[in-house]
Amino acid sequence: MGYGFTNRFPMFVPKYLPMTVIDDYFGFRPWTVWVYVSDYLLIFLPIILVTHADMLKRLAKGFFVNFAIHYPLFFFFPTTMERPPLAEQNVTASVLNLVRTLDTPLNCFPSQHVSLCFFVAMAFWNTKRKWSIFFLIWATLISLSTLSTKQHYFWDILGGGLVTLI
Repeated sequence: MGYGFTNRFPMFVPKYLPMTVIDDYFGFRPWTVWVYVSDYLLIFLPIILVTHADMLKRLAKGFFVNFAIHYPLFFFFPTTMERPPLAEQNVTASVLNLVRTLDTPLNCFPSQHVSLCFFVAMAFWNTKRKWSIFFLIWATLISLSTLSTKQHYFWDILGGGLVTLI
């Protein structure tokens, strides 16, 4: 039972979180989906960059802990959000529609996009500091794109950050 299950079959009624001023500020900017989907590249980069087996084991443990925190929350406390309709039909809209098809408006809190991106960024802090700084900036942009694509609330970003700290 993982993300895909809780993303499609909520066992409890999903709740809406209150919108914040920050959610309103970012508005809906479909073009930021390109930043949003770059999270998959950032999350899987460690496979290429890791040079030591110990680091790979540490990353694997971190991913496991991340999943172990997220999935029970997604299962027992599902959250959802309304997504604005797309006004245009172009390549960007097609990508955002694909994202919306694969990633339903469930599993909002906490944002696993945020927690995994920041986890990967911090994982390299002691060994590849310049990479880590670059990854932190990238993770920040991805976090902001979760707001502007209306995939997450500001609360979800805070929750994802808390999971990263854990």
